[in-house]
Amino acid sequence: MTPEQLRTVLAEAAADAARTAHPADGAVLRRADGRTPGHWHSNLALRTAARLDGADAHDVAEQFAEALRRHPDIAAVTVSGPGFLGIEVTAASLLAAVCAIIAEQIADAEPGADAVPAADAHTSADDGDPAPEVPDGPARALDDDPVHLIRRSHAHGRRLLRNAAAAGVPGGCPRTAARGDVRVGEARPDSAEIVGAETLDTGERSLLVHVTEAADTLARTRDPAALTATLADLAHAYLDWAASHTLVPTLDADITAVHAARAVLVDAVTTVLARGLRLLGVRAPERM
Repeated sequence: MTPEQLRTVLAEAAADAARTAHPADGAVLRRADGRTPGHWHSNLALRTAARLDGADAHDVAEQFAEALRRHPDIAAVTVSGPGFLGIEVTAASLLAAVCAIIAEQIADAEPGADAVPAADAHTSADDGDPAPEVPDGPARALDDDPVHLIRRSHAHGRRLLRNAAAAGVPGGCPRTAARGDVRVGEARPDSAEIVGAETLDTGERSLLVHVTEAADTLARTRDPAALTATLADLAHAYLDWAASHTLVPTLDADITAVHAARAVLVDAVTTVLARGLRLLGVRAPERM
């Protein structure tokens, strides 16, 4: 489930629970910071209650939560404080969403789309050089130049995917998702078809949410500063994940569904980073 899809679901919940077809002004959908439950936080119930004379915001939020819980792509909804909504989406819907992002990027790719202006200061390193390992220590201290960080993270992810393919890790999305025809509320692959969805841990699911948020931002803005900040934030999150997770199992370990799911995760991260770099007029390197 993408942010845009979730906004639609929230609007439908508001229409159902509050009998209003008009979203409340100032409603915000924000990715959760990990300190409270859910993947997304919304103040929609608070804003809606403010428009309804005598309505208790917490009661309105409970009505919204009840409507949201009936949606097949919503795993859980919590109400906190005066009426904030914490929304957790299912792992399968997250992988389906990033598969659609990957498919859209493939469909939009055109010859020459990766061309970098001659004046671009961020030139590619020799494609024959190996991508660096993730160094020890906090990933956020690695790069002062955010564009270099984004490019290095892309190259690192592409190297992981090459190694995974060489090791026989199955990658790729279900055919229905890969065509980009997964829609909220419609028939879509179940958790068994979205290979390994339920094997992903909490941090990995949060990274999938991060990918969908970044893709949403890329679709909504062309401001270089906003794009760079969004991509650098995703690159940091990816490097933090890569420092504590493995895509390719050790020689004495079996390849399992979680490795296949992680391959989709890394593919999605690099897809969004590459798209953002192209918008900035910078080449997305396969190696650095």
